[in-house]
Formats: sequence, C-alpha cells, structure tokens
Amino acid sequence: MNNISDETLKKYAEMAAEAFMDDPVYKYVARKEKTRKKVIYHRILSRLYISRETDLFYFDEEGHGLLVLRHIKDDYKPEQFMKVPNYKEMFFVVPYMIKFSGVTDHFDNKKYMDDNTYIVSPIFVAKEHQGKGIGMKLLERAKKDMAGKGCKLGLDTQNPANVDFYEKAGFKLVKHEFYDREQVDNYYMVWENNNL
Repeated sequence: MNNISDETLKKYAEMAAEAFMDDPVYKYVARKEKTRKKVIYHRILSRLYISRETDLFYFDEEGHGLLVLRHIKDDYKPEQFMKVPNYKEMFFVVPYMIKFSGVTDHFDNKKYMDDNTYIVSPIFVAKEHQGKGIGMKLLERAKKDMAGKGCKLGLDTQNPANVDFYEKAGFKLVKHEFYDREQVDNYYMVWENNNL
C-alpha cells in the first residue's frame, strides 16, 4: 500500500480535473464545463483511492504531475468504488459515469497487450506546467523501473494530440479504433523495454 494521504490525492484529483477538461471522452460525457470538472474530479479521486492500495505512483519533484501504473490483470471492481471516501459524492456523477462506461466498455487493452504489461492510467500534469517536460520525465522513470523488471508499458488515449507525445516517449501505436456513436477515437500504444 502506498502511504499517500487523502489530502494529497484530493490535490491531484483537482489537478486532473483541470488537465482532462479537453479529453474527448469527458467532453462527450459532460458538455457543461462545470459539470465535467466535477465528474473528472470524482472519477479520478475514486480511482486514486483504489490505486493507492496496489498500484505504482510516480510524482514529479515539484508536485505538478502524477503517473500511476496498474498491472494489466488488476481490473477495477465495482465494489471497490463503494468503499472510497468520496462514495456519497459519487451519486452526483453516477449518470455521467454510466455514460462514461458506455464509451470505455469498447476499450480492451488485453486484446493488444500481454500479461507482462503495466497500464499507464492515469498520467497528467497541472495545466499551467504542461509542455515543460514533466510528463516525459515521469514516463522515463516508469520505463526505467519496468525495464528493470522486464515488463512493458501500455496505454490507451482518446486524444489524437497525445499520440505524438507518446511516440516521442518510445511508445508504438498498435491499434486505432473509432467509435461512431460517441465520435471518439481510441489509440492503443505499447512501450517494450527493448526500446530503452
């Protein structure tokens, strides 16, 4: 278990709420910015609460970015969300999360990544600190750790603008899908430790 305080997780959830405002899935789920920000905050906060138990956290030195690695076999379970401290606040976002699940139910990393993979989910940098190399440094640290373990990194992104960033970080695009109903792209990408 990671010894990360609830207050620290809340700080990063607030950061994520700003960083993911232009994410195509969140824009599809909640059109109004104020609502979208609240949905992102509670979704990320609940995931961070759950991730704190088993996942690998990478923080930058100044506290402006976060990367979480989750083993591909470790799926989130609905009952885990019932135990998070912000459970009651989650009732507000339930209709939006159902819509979110309607999109993400398409996504299946396991089709394109093997059991020796850790999933990058999430990674974000404070909006005012983006473009300063923080995300790349977080990925470099994670890649170094995974190379030492003989593991791969995988991710999916719905933002076409992110594909170039991940390719510069050594990830290879393995599959692109487009979901017509939601008008959302999904890019599956993998980094293998022989790329380091």
